[in-house]
Amino acid sequence: MLLYKVTAPRKSKLFNPTRFYRTPDFRSSSTNPKPGYITDCLLYVGDFEEISIHLFPKIHRIRVRNTKASRLKLASLGFETDPSKKCYIFAHRKDQGQIMEFEATVYAFEDNHFMKTSSNEYISRHPVEAISSESYTMSEILQRWCIQLILVASVPKLSDIFSDSSIIYSYQT
Repeated sequence: MLLYKVTAPRKSKLFNPTRFYRTPDFRSSSTNPKPGYITDCLLYVGDFEEISIHLFPKIHRIRVRNTKASRLKLASLGFETDPSKKCYIFAHRKDQGQIMEFEATVYAFEDNHFMKTSSNEYISRHPVEAISSESYTMSEILQRWCIQLILVASVPKLSDIFSDSSIIYSYQT
């Protein structure tokens, strides 16, 4: 199985672990310290579906996976969702231009160098070399990964609403 990492284009395909701040359950991570987050030195990668939240610029964004339950809960909150999509990415409306201009480079890795976390991501605490890379425009990303982009006024407020509504989601900053 191949695993993937999204980052800016680079000359070297060797990736070293870097400092992250994360929740104990790996549900949320950040490059900046946050109250209650653990400091760790990791190389994060994900499977094809898991990297969907990382295919966007470094902005606040939420991913909700497409399940019958999530579609029903999102509909009850007034969101129209496309049932053919694999996930829904929520981002600030003000970031739309930055999002649509973004290009992502995706690096592929062999999975035998990584350990799976409880959040369905994979980590290594050692350097790992990618076996290939490819770049995508945002329109290619939305199509290839079957993502519906939903723009909202405030991602942090939406996170609170989702928590209160028991919607299962991932939040990246």
